[in-house]
Amino acid sequence: MAGENKHLSDFDLDSFDIDVDLDNPFADKIKAGKPRTEPVRRAAAETPPPPPAREIEHEAPRRRSSKDFNPDMDALLLTAQSSMIIEGMKNYTQGNFSSGTLQIYMEALKGVSLYTKILDRNPNNYNKLKELIDSDIDCKEVESIAFNMYKKIHGIEPDSYQEKLAAFERFETLFREAVNKASVSNSMRLLKKYLLMSGSLDEVKMRNCLTSGGADFASDIQNFEQHIKLAHEMVKKGKCEISKGLKGRDINIYIIKTSYLLYFYYTLAGNPDLAEYYGRVHSNYKKYFIIRE
Repeated sequence: MAGENKHLSDFDLDSFDIDVDLDNPFADKIKAGKPRTEPVRRAAAETPPPPPAREIEHEAPRRRSSKDFNPDMDALLLTAQSSMIIEGMKNYTQGNFSSGTLQIYMEALKGVSLYTKILDRNPNNYNKLKELIDSDIDCKEVESIAFNMYKKIHGIEPDSYQEKLAAFERFETLFREAVNKASVSNSMRLLKKYLLMSGSLDEVKMRNCLTSGGADFASDIQNFEQHIKLAHEMVKKGKCEISKGLKGRDINIYIIKTSYLLYFYYTLAGNPDLAEYYGRVHSNYKKYFIIRE
């Protein structure tokens, strides 16, 4: 029985010392005889003092002058815009002021305005770009068009910087008028949204749009108000031919139909003063220009 208990104790896991080094059974004696050494503490590294704060000098704001002139940037813009000026001039000579040309004329106007600004800002800057203008086909053509327009009016080509500036300002006016005509054409296209197939005003749609009070409808009304004024000014100046050969017929139709739309809108909206005003415009234009309803 005792032997059996001894046999069981040999397999008793609690009797094993798991701290015994099996490779070196005398490790405990060696450890006991060896004095304990404290770990060496590393001295804390001294952090260097922060550098003194540097004072930032603030420059006073100043206006740009001719010293800030960047010929490379202006040259890049001139070459980019000159092709649009040529494209705009092509449409202008063809008498094309359709809604699709609006963006072309706007870019052409930006381009001519750039030439004007360079001359107006400092004539010497234009001299710096003259080599580019003479070497670039589009830039040279733009300059030739502007100078030829000046020659047709004054009989001589521009020589002084003031004369060259006047030439480009006249060119700028031409494209501003083109933008106005194309803008009215774009408004004509917008007007068709509110017309029936017969060309009459879609009064049911107008009532529904007014009731719903959508932002797009309000924007369209504002567009019509702006462009009927613009169209009226164009008629007064006599430069109202938008479609070649119609001699202003289309712009008269636009004013008649748009004025009636605005009359109807302000009648529904409860604004009798504006309704009466646009009613008079409609009546006056319809008297002097007959169209088929």
